[in-house]
Amino acid sequence: MRRSTLLVAAMLVAVAAFSLPMAGCGTTEETPGTEETSREPATPGTGENDDVTGTAVGQFPPEFELPDLDDNTVTLADYEGDVVIIDLWATWCPPCREEIPFLIELYEEHRNDGLVVIGIGLDQGGADVLRPFAEKHDISYPILVGGREISRTYRASSIPTTYIIGRDGRIAARHVGFHPSMKAEMREMVEGLLKPVEA
Repeated sequence: MRRSTLLVAAMLVAVAAFSLPMAGCGTTEETPGTEETSREPATPGTGENDDVTGTAVGQFPPEFELPDLDDNTVTLADYEGDVVIIDLWATWCPPCREEIPFLIELYEEHRNDGLVVIGIGLDQGGADVLRPFAEKHDISYPILVGGREISRTYRASSIPTTYIIGRDGRIAARHVGFHPSMKAEMREMVEGLLKPVEA
């Protein structure tokens, strides 16, 4: 009897540990949640997602026009030909705050290689909340002011929701939630996408 109880307890601990990388927040402070993470590489030219706009791996992400912290309009098309990380986040979300130093590090290491990180803040207070946070935490990549519309467009029911987009403009990966164990995989994918394509 005791052995079976211990076995069940061990299984519950294992399930809890496995779910850590998926930790995320709801897009409002009252609705925390988690969502499955998509990590498979894109394989353009071979599937039904070809030339389709959407949020699935292999598709072209939806275009957006959003203000930055200085109220300048920024579009996704501004970064055509770059490897782009789009991070939908909020200042009150612990996994978001945990992911930001990693994104800063990655951006600083590879910005001259063609990597762009775009943080889309979803705080209800907009730039008034995002600006002091970005300054306090020395966020060096562009921060845009988002809201419910961009959250719905990019299926960010849990945050952080992070998209990695290749130079071809297609989504290479979608991650929902963040845990430090995800860093190596994300770095490897970004660095692979930054490598020059052999003729």
